[in-house]
Amino acid sequence: MLRKFLMSESGAVTTDYVVLSAAVVGTGIAVTSPTSNGVANLAGDIDNSLRGNIVNTSFARANYFDDFENGSGFWVGGETDESDDYYGGILGPYGGTNGAEVVTRTYDLQSGYDYAVIEFDMHAFDSWDNEQLITFVDGTPVTASQFNWQYDGVTGTWNTTDANYTISVASSGTRTGNGYSPDWSDQSATVTIVVADPGPSMTVGFGSTLDQSVGDESWGIDNVNITSTNDPGGSV
Repeated sequence: MLRKFLMSESGAVTTDYVVLSAAVVGTGIAVTSPTSNGVANLAGDIDNSLRGNIVNTSFARANYFDDFENGSGFWVGGETDESDDYYGGILGPYGGTNGAEVVTRTYDLQSGYDYAVIEFDMHAFDSWDNEQLITFVDGTPVTASQFNWQYDGVTGTWNTTDANYTISVASSGTRTGNGYSPDWSDQSATVTIVVADPGPSMTVGFGSTLDQSVGDESWGIDNVNITSTNDPGGSV
């Protein structure tokens, strides 16, 4: 009996499978933790990308950026157009809104920062006659810029007197028929709004006082960048 037991292969095979199974289980346990962490990090990156949210913790600041090359994303009332080669994807074009806010986006801001900085490009297309493009923050107008197709640059600016806002408007590019209707000149400007103590969220929106059809005069927004920071004048 002993000789038969020692010569039998069934016991050895069973032992091999036990050892092999234990090795596989041990390997699985060993890779579970780093794999789960990697998956979690990847999921976070995907979520940030889908939200248009680019977080840069190395410089202790958090950014949102919309260039409208792939639609309007989270903009309520958002309409985009990329038919004009010069401007590419833009939020718009929109016409007159009787001065009311027509398109908005709400941003969840990072905690621990004293300021939110709003930066964007605004475009006035075609036959503007000193009408205004208005920027709203949390539903309140904070700045408005006038354009005129006959003159270079911004022809007038209104800014809120609220001390929580610091606003600058700088004309960009040259007055020329860049796109849409070649019969009229277009204007562009870059706007920067520094908001002190913005709270956990902030809504940005736009409207205008245009009084003619979109085919005759319109506006668009591009390259909207929202930054949470403790130093709005430079790097944190």
